[in-house]
Amino acid sequence: METTGPLRVFLAVVFGVALIGFVSGTRGEDPDAATEAHRERTGAAAGAEGLAPARSYAELRAAPQGSGSGWVADLDALADLGPGVLDPVSLDGTSKAADLAARASRRAYDGAPPRIPHAVRQDAAPECLACHEDGLRLRGLLATPMSHTSYASCTQCHVVQEAPMPGGADLPPDPRVVGNTFVGVASPTAGPRAWSVAPPQIPHRTWMREQCDSCHGVNGRDALRSTHPSRASCEQCHAASAATDQRPGVAR
Repeated sequence: METTGPLRVFLAVVFGVALIGFVSGTRGEDPDAATEAHRERTGAAAGAEGLAPARSYAELRAAPQGSGSGWVADLDALADLGPGVLDPVSLDGTSKAADLAARASRRAYDGAPPRIPHAVRQDAAPECLACHEDGLRLRGLLATPMSHTSYASCTQCHVVQEAPMPGGADLPPDPRVVGNTFVGVASPTAGPRAWSVAPPQIPHRTWMREQCDSCHGVNGRDALRSTHPSRASCEQCHAASAATDQRPGVAR
């Protein structure tokens, strides 16, 4: 029972040493001293260009993304590089036939979910949304916006163009794959007009294509873009077809 006092003193000393170590390890280091230590380890000259001082964890948390490497990591900044809804649109030099063919090349038939032309992680729907929620243009590549509201499992409908597993091309043929004569619906080229200057009718189904700007907005394919993307209510002028939409009660 007499050891209670010494035990308390011992525990107090241990706690004090631990606290001093914690504070010493987490406080910011002098940038100049860190830079000099880095030069000594690497042999860099005192006046070396582009040698950034070491930062504490607190400084790294407060620093903007990309400031250490020079890369812009903010997708919002990349999205600002594309055209805006108020920018003039010119269809000169574009080919609607070429864009429709490119669009159809990733679909089994018109209306089928397009295949994914790049590698993906099978459990990373947020990564798909990063580029395809609003669309993105970057260095000649185009990530079109989604034509429908977002779902949690993108790869439930959209499959990759090639097998994602290593050595997939060397696997034996799947016996379940058989030849067939199925021919899907061809992509429509243009909607009919009631008269020459009337807005064209929507030539395709609107189910799962509620977001018209997926194809016709500023981040759509060049020849399919609308010349007036600032008008957000497309169906105010462009009427859907009951027959194309396969609505109940329509004669077939």
